[in-house]
Amino acid sequence: MCQNAKQTAINLLTAIEPTIVALGKQLGLSADPIFTTVITEYNNALTALQSWVPGNVATEVEQALSVLQTAVSSLPIPASIQTLVNIILAGLTAVVGVISANSPAPLPVNPPTPTPAAASAEETQGQFAAHVAADTAARVEALVPGFKRSIFHSPQHQYKTVWNDEVKHLGLPEEMLAE
Repeated sequence: MCQNAKQTAINLLTAIEPTIVALGKQLGLSADPIFTTVITEYNNALTALQSWVPGNVATEVEQALSVLQTAVSSLPIPASIQTLVNIILAGLTAVVGVISANSPAPLPVNPPTPTPAAASAEETQGQFAAHVAADTAARVEALVPGFKRSIFHSPQHQYKTVWNDEVKHLGLPEEMLAE
């Protein structure tokens, strides 16, 4: 398990919020009810995440993030800047991955009879976390082709870099850049 899973997830989710706001402003959606819903769902997800205790089931947080992802996906986005929405969705997917990997591994439906070679609880948790990490990486890659995770930079730094690179690539105003 990640030693600072909760803070890592909060830092990444906090880095995503200004990009959502910048996208809404750029598209003139700030007063749109759909955008207002996105902001409300962001706040709900952040509150749920702040209440989560690593090592405990994160169902409430995962559900709040899922609702936020659905709300973001419902924004009326021109195809020319869909990549920015995909970056936001990839960031949210990464948050889900961090909390899922740091929640208890699900119990097997039909548990095998214990044998001397059976995996320990720690090994089972480690395998679960590795599976979640691989699945999360594949989902992020599907949303943002070419993205490569770095162990040398924080998730929020990586998120901001990908966002800023795409904003520059699209020739959008500098006020859309993540700080």
